[in-house]
Amino acid sequence: MKKLKRGAYSYLLMMGHLCADISGGALPAILPFLMSEKGITYTAAAGLTFALSSIGSIIQPVFGSMADKTSRPWLMSLGILMAGCGISMLGFLDSYTAMFIAVAFTGIGSALFHPDGGRMANYVAGEKKGKGISLFSVGGNMGGAIGPMLAVAGITAFGGLKGAAVLAVPPLLMAAFMVTQNSRFAEFAAEGVHATEAAKAAGQKDDWKSFIKLTGVVFLRSTIGMGMSTFLPLFWMNVLMQSESRSGSVTTILALSGAVATLIGGRLADKYGFNKTIRTGLVLLVPCLSVMALSRSVILSTVMLVPTAMSLNLAFSPSVALGQKFVPNHIGLASGITMGLASSFGGVVSPLLGRVADNTGVSTVLWILVTLAALACLGSFLVPDAPKAIVAEAPVAAERDN
Repeated sequence: MKKLKRGAYSYLLMMGHLCADISGGALPAILPFLMSEKGITYTAAAGLTFALSSIGSIIQPVFGSMADKTSRPWLMSLGILMAGCGISMLGFLDSYTAMFIAVAFTGIGSALFHPDGGRMANYVAGEKKGKGISLFSVGGNMGGAIGPMLAVAGITAFGGLKGAAVLAVPPLLMAAFMVTQNSRFAEFAAEGVHATEAAKAAGQKDDWKSFIKLTGVVFLRSTIGMGMSTFLPLFWMNVLMQSESRSGSVTTILALSGAVATLIGGRLADKYGFNKTIRTGLVLLVPCLSVMALSRSVILSTVMLVPTAMSLNLAFSPSVALGQKFVPNHIGLASGITMGLASSFGGVVSPLLGRVADNTGVSTVLWILVTLAALACLGSFLVPDAPKAIVAEAPVAAERDN
C-alpha cells in the first residue's frame, strides 16, 4: 500500500476516531427507541451508558501506559472494529443483560483505540499540538454527529431497531484500511519515542501535580457532556413532548456544534494559550446550561443547543493537549486518562443521574449539570499554565515525506 504524506495522517486519524465513535455516539439517539419499544427505564437507559464507559474507563490508562513502552498500531484497527460491532447489534437483542454486554463490547473497542490514537496524533502534529489534537478530537465529535443520524436513518428505513446494524459498516471499512498503514504508524511512533528520550536526557520532567488538577476538571466536564448527550434527548421526549426521532436528533445537533467548537478550540489554544481557552469555554457553559434547564420552549431550547455544546467542547482538545504537555514523558498514559479514564467517568456517573431522573424528573438532572459546570469553571482557575517544551535533537526520518 502506497504511503501517504505525513500531513494526511492527521486526517486519517481523525477519520479513524470518527469511525471508532460512531456507535457510541449513536447510543443516546437509540435510547428513546429502546424506552418506547422495549420499555426500559431511565435507570436502565443510563445503565447502558455506564456499560459503554465503565470498562473503558478502567483499561484505557493501562493501554496508554503500554503504548508508551511498546507501540502497537494494530490496536487502533482492532479497537475500531470492536467499537463497530457492539451497539450496532442492539436491535437483535431482547435481554437487557445481552444489551449491556453488547454496549460494553463497543466500550472496550473504544478503549483500545483512543490511547494509541491520541499518542499518534501528538506525534504527527509536530509543533502545532493544539491544531493536531483538535483534528483528532473532532473525529470523535463527527462520529457523535453521524452516529445518531445513521442510526435513526437505519431504524426508519428498516422499520425497527434492527436497522441500527448499519452502524457497523463504516468501522469495518476503516479498520481494514488502517491495517494497511501499520508500518507507517510504527515509523511515527519510533520518531516520537526518540524525541521523548532526547528531551528526557535534556531535563524534561513530568508535572503530575498539575496533571491531576487538570484531570479533575476533565472529570467534571466529562460528566456534564455525558449527561447532556444522555438526558437532553430524553428531556426533549418527556418534558418538551417531542417524538423519538426529533429527540434523537438532539444528539446530532450537540455533536455537530461540538465538532466546530473542537476545531476552534485547538487553534485558539495554539494562539492564545491552553488555559485561557479552557476557562473561556467553561465560563460560558454555566449560563448556557442554566437557560436549557429553565426553558420549556422547543424553539429556544433548540437554539440554545448550539452555544451550550460549543462552550462545552471549546475546552476539550486544549485539555487533552495540555495534559500531554504536563506529562510529556508519558503521552500515551496522558491520552488514556484525559480521553479515557476522565472522559469515561461521565458514563460511570450516568446511572446515578438516571436514578435521579426516575425519582424526581429529568429536569432535576439538568440543574445538577449546571452545578457541575460551575464547579468545573472554578476548578479551571486552579490549573497552571502549560510548561515550556524542551526541544532536543532527534531523528526526523519521517519528515522526508512531508
